[in-house]
Amino acid sequence: MNIQAAIHDFIMVHEIDNGSRYTIRDYRKVTGRFARWLETEHAITDTDDIKLSHLRGWVSYLQKTPLKPDGSLLNESTVYNYGLVTLVFCHWLEDEGVIESPITTRFKLPRVSEKFIPTFTPDDIEKLLAACEEGDKSKPRLRKALTARNRAIVSVLVDTGIRRQELVSLRLCDVDISMRVLIVHRKGNKWQQVPISREGFKVLLDYLRKHRPYLAAINGVETPQAEDEVFLADDGKPLTISGVSKLFGRLKRRTGITDKRVSPHNCRRYMATTQLAMGRNELDVQRQLGHTTLTMTNRYASLTVEHLKRSHERYSPLRAKKAKERREYWEDW
Repeated sequence: MNIQAAIHDFIMVHEIDNGSRYTIRDYRKVTGRFARWLETEHAITDTDDIKLSHLRGWVSYLQKTPLKPDGSLLNESTVYNYGLVTLVFCHWLEDEGVIESPITTRFKLPRVSEKFIPTFTPDDIEKLLAACEEGDKSKPRLRKALTARNRAIVSVLVDTGIRRQELVSLRLCDVDISMRVLIVHRKGNKWQQVPISREGFKVLLDYLRKHRPYLAAINGVETPQAEDEVFLADDGKPLTISGVSKLFGRLKRRTGITDKRVSPHNCRRYMATTQLAMGRNELDVQRQLGHTTLTMTNRYASLTVEHLKRSHERYSPLRAKKAKERREYWEDW
């Protein structure tokens, strides 16, 4: 079967299965690059000609070839994700019977070293909230609306731990005022009620009631509909993922935070590590984050060094002798 035709069918199957548009976008991008590499490097255009050695060669090519716009190498996680998508595609070819002899059974994805990624401190969060002021000073009404929106974005991300995509997908009908929860569209096309604290909800409602109507009116929307997006850009149109990323780029410059990533995901990391350090049940944190298993949640747990320090202080091996001496003293009685 022609590889391009196989990719078309592979993408179509995931579209029918209601895969997220971002997953489908990544599948299309990676499989397309894999197909071009096979044709350019090995003159292969048919799935029957794909071998195990080609999968390994593809990963080696990704690891050793400077493919970034600045001429640098792809990072380990990007190479891993490219390899994973390629593996998913080849598994699909095998399951569909397009490839008769399995080629993936002995293919292993490259190891990814777990790097320590520092998260925010409470002082950093205060800096982020203080740096939310936005807009032209000659347009005070717009400036006030954008500032309130930015504070609501930072507060919601930090307080709930939802993802960037989940944030921009929030609709007005997803804000449950009576229960004080957000109805979040999670990965895997799942919906979940996500709690938000009184403090976080107060900031969100301030934006929704006092400032969102003004932003919506800029785009000619006078009467809000239940399906309308919660967060709007300065032109009154729905805020995009790119818009959120650019906002955090501006926050990084304004705060001067340079020793860690200033990103929506680091807000999520801060929420998880802080709650775990404060003693919140791991299963509750798992549900809050929308993880299907505790494996990913435990990665955040490993970052809660304060809890680890307190535990180590209590059980330090250097105190073992003193503890033994205390036991021996009472044994004399």
